[in-house]
Amino acid sequence: MTAPHLDSALDIIRSVERISTPRGIQKSDIVTLGGVPQFVSIRGTSTRNPVLLFVHGGPGTPLAPTAWMWQRPVEEFFTVVHYDQRGAGRSHGLSDPAEIRDTLQPGQYVEDLIELTEWLLRTLDVSSISIAAHSWGTVVATTAVVKRPDLFSSYLGIGQVVDFTEAERVSFDWLLDEARHRVDLSAQSELQKLEPYPGPGPMDPQKLAIHRSWVGRYGGFAAGRSDCDYFLDGSTVSPDLSATDRAHIDLGNILSAEMLVPQLMDITLSTITQFPIPIIQFQGRHDQMTPAAPVEFWMNSLTAPSKHIEWFEHSAHMPMYEEPGHFLTALLAHIQPWATAAPR
Repeated sequence: MTAPHLDSALDIIRSVERISTPRGIQKSDIVTLGGVPQFVSIRGTSTRNPVLLFVHGGPGTPLAPTAWMWQRPVEEFFTVVHYDQRGAGRSHGLSDPAEIRDTLQPGQYVEDLIELTEWLLRTLDVSSISIAAHSWGTVVATTAVVKRPDLFSSYLGIGQVVDFTEAERVSFDWLLDEARHRVDLSAQSELQKLEPYPGPGPMDPQKLAIHRSWVGRYGGFAAGRSDCDYFLDGSTVSPDLSATDRAHIDLGNILSAEMLVPQLMDITLSTITQFPIPIIQFQGRHDQMTPAAPVEFWMNSLTAPSKHIEWFEHSAHMPMYEEPGHFLTALLAHIQPWATAAPR
């Protein structure tokens, strides 16, 4: 598509995305969290609706640029909030990377999320917030909920991380079995060179990248597909991004991976045995980025006011993109009942 045609297409997407209802909200803010400015977007057809805050994965991969692919119906029932985490996405361009790189620690992301939630409670005049987290973001959000349950009405994990090392082992075993089943000698050779995987010590970003590449090729990222390019390259058709924004997304991915991937091996939530609020998991049946077995085991052992696993039979790691209709109805069935609406 030529540049003029792309611009015209983006104008059409912007037009259909425009919130025009009387009580609607469509705004972006720069909010300082933990001393670092971060980009926040808020959208919904009525400020009377409960607030649903998304915490993106990656590390360093915001959902907001591609949320237009699935989010518009959700905005009829929730005020939806996204933020680009420190060093990621549009937030990457708001700070000097050299000055914040040493702050890219899991604990700081948790503090940022708590501070953002407190800001949202004041700004949107609500008493609690429903929180949804994807992939890496589930580590941040789960920890924040356990630390400050008073801020949240329910927790939704999408591609939940429980124990990073165990999940990588499960996924790697699946990959090897799949490669043998397909008699894919190239895959077998490349994967066997990674052994032992994930191995001791800090996570090797290069090994992780090779593993993730084969997971994608075998449909463990997006079910029934050999890639997930509609998500990974989706920022090129995002109606809200400039060329500079897209460059910062790429740079933020690199920075976040460099600083956080080596720390992933230390991540485990399996020691959490009691969860203070309702916990729901949306689990893609074919997800091999964050495979289901560790999540099921953890949920079965967890004590919580309410808990539920919703299975997405035709999804892998991206159920909101892969089954957006099911995603919406599951939100209404399992998140909306716990949600707190704004004052009338």
